[in-house]
Parts: sequence; structure tokens; C-alpha cells
Amino acid sequence: MLQELWNMDLDKEKSNMIYMGDSPNDMPTFEFFPHAVGVANVMDFVDRMPIMPAWMTQNKSGAGFVEVAQAHLQSRL
Repeated sequence: MLQELWNMDLDKEKSNMIYMGDSPNDMPTFEFFPHAVGVANVMDFVDRMPIMPAWMTQNKSGAGFVEVAQAHLQSRL
């Protein structure tokens, strides 16, 4: 999709992106993106997840996504 819509080479740009997920189905993407973030409730599945994200939020669900967004915006100031 990134290639088709924005002519973006994902392999070259992945280190410039943040990926957030919250469950085992996110493992392949956690592995692919160096700046992968797991929302805290991903810890509920740690026994089923041999691949974990590089970073974890302290908050669960939507609050975890907000935590990452706020940290990102703060880092840009």
C-alpha cells in the first residue's frame, strides 16, 4: 500500500516509522519494524509471543496509543 499510494520503499523507510500493536497477530510487524511499540495489554499474551516489540507502553488499550502519540509529539518540540 505504501508503495502504491506514496511511492515509498518500506524496507528503506521502516526505521523512520513507529508501529503499534496489542496482540499476538502483531508479531511479524513487531519483528519487521525497529521502532515497534506494544501497548501494555500485549503483556497478557507474553507466554504466546516469542517475538516482542522493542518498546512497551505503561498504559493499556487506547491510553497506550495516546501515550505513544504524546511521547512522539513531545519529542518533536
